Formats: sequence, structure tokens, C-alpha cells
Amino acid sequence: MDYTVSALTTAADCDKLLVEAKSDVKALRHRATNLDYARDSTSEATTENQATLAGLDAGIQALTSVIPTLAEGTKARKNSEIDLRTATYRRARLTDKQEARGPVALLTRERDLAETEA
Repeated sequence: MDYTVSALTTAADCDKLLVEAKSDVKALRHRATNLDYARDSTSEATTENQATLAGLDAGIQALTSVIPTLAEGTKARKNSEIDLRTATYRRARLTDKQEARGPVALLTRERDLAETEA
């Protein structure tokens, strides 16, 4: 895009433009720093969440297959049922959290960062 630099007729106009440009650059650098941190944080959280979800899935599968083999009313069965509910609840919470800090959020933050660097 061509700018109409010839419209600047005084040194004061140039100085004002430079002050605004410096302010804009400072704001973009600040935004880029924040987005870079958010991207790194999201990347780490995404990896950690995916590993935790895999572990929870394995635990839920194991408990789901073991519980029917345990006798009704036994302490082992009750504890296993509690463990299953807890794991299922944690998985649901983590899945919800994935929306805010998962792969889609990571790509969104990377796109935002690329916009500040363009």
C-alpha cells in the first residue's frame, strides 16, 4: 500500500506520526510477547491434557471391565465404583478444559501471533 507521505507538510506532522507509530509498534511487541507466552502455555497444557486423558481412558476401561466381576456390596466393588465415577468426572472436566486450552486454542493463538509478526 502506498502512503501519502507528501501530505505531511510540517515537522510537527512528522513528529506526531512518529510518536503514533512508535506507540503502535510498542503495543504490537507487547501483544506479541503475551501471545507467545499464551502459545507456549497452551502447547504445554495441550500435551499434558492429552496424556492425562489417555491415562484416564485406560483407567476407566479397566474399572469398567473389573466392576462386573466383583461381588455386589463388597468394599472392593464400592471403591471401584467410586474410582470409576471420579475418573469419569475428571475426564469430563478435562475434556471441557481442552476447548479452552486444546489444539484448536493452540492454533488460534499461533495465528494471532503470526498476525502481530506480519
